[in-house]
Amino acid sequence: MAPDAFEAYLRPPHPPADGFAPVPGSLAARPGSEVLALAHGRVAEVGEGGRSVVLEHLYYENHALLRARSEYSGLDGVELRPEALVTRGQVLGRVGKTARLVVTVHAGRRLSAAELRRFTSTRERLPLPAEEASLLLISHEDFQLRLYAKGREVVRKEVGFGQAAGAKEVRGDNRTPKGMYFVTQKVRGDIPGPYSAFYGGHWIRVNYPNPWDADRGVASGFVDAKTRERIARDWAARRNTEASTRLGSGIGLHGWAGEWTLAESGGRLSWGCVVMHTPDIASLFDQVPEGTMVVLF
Repeated sequence: MAPDAFEAYLRPPHPPADGFAPVPGSLAARPGSEVLALAHGRVAEVGEGGRSVVLEHLYYENHALLRARSEYSGLDGVELRPEALVTRGQVLGRVGKTARLVVTVHAGRRLSAAELRRFTSTRERLPLPAEEASLLLISHEDFQLRLYAKGREVVRKEVGFGQAAGAKEVRGDNRTPKGMYFVTQKVRGDIPGPYSAFYGGHWIRVNYPNPWDADRGVASGFVDAKTRERIARDWAARRNTEASTRLGSGIGLHGWAGEWTLAESGGRLSWGCVVMHTPDIASLFDQVPEGTMVVLF
């Protein structure tokens, strides 16, 4: 039986990191000084004689649950055992009297010293979806939405997506994004605009694009650095983000003009939004406050 994608995302094998501590000070540590874990993790390896330790970390970035490893060598007195859980800032051991402390991080590959400093400085605070008061997880593969309250599932509904498969890249591609967003607007009743009949009387907007979408735009040359930073600030504040770039905008959840089925439509209905059966979004509407985290994965 295939693992449940929602549970695998929300309940990983060990507690995910809520952030990574800065590295530079620890690299210049004096002999005998304490060496601290960069983040929550699990002990993967302990070197012979307790002179090194490797931690495995899980962390959320955009819509993905990622893994990283931090390695600490040149230690004395590591008393941890493999599989033990550690927390950010926990003492791992002390710098050896005759050794030089070396801290390395692998995140897909081994990071250089400069990359390591950037990695930790840009991840000092990380999201913990299971701790959100209100969380919507939406699976492209399963055509399903689940609403959680403090990690407890309270709603499960069928959904449809954009007419084109795959994650949204640019305005007009008729694809639904993959990413982490927040609810920024809710409207019930008459929805203004030329497509009002297709909303089923309900509209829940999310703040697409997010910083990772903006990074893609920067790399493609149609988003500048200042716009990217503005998008990042507004996204973090759970506000609407820039709507005028080629990345597109106006993404959310809504009902539909009539009844639909997965069998007949393939779940490919909208111009990029998440489509719900109108009775389902009517019942969901009041359960999803503004500011709710929405993860499309």
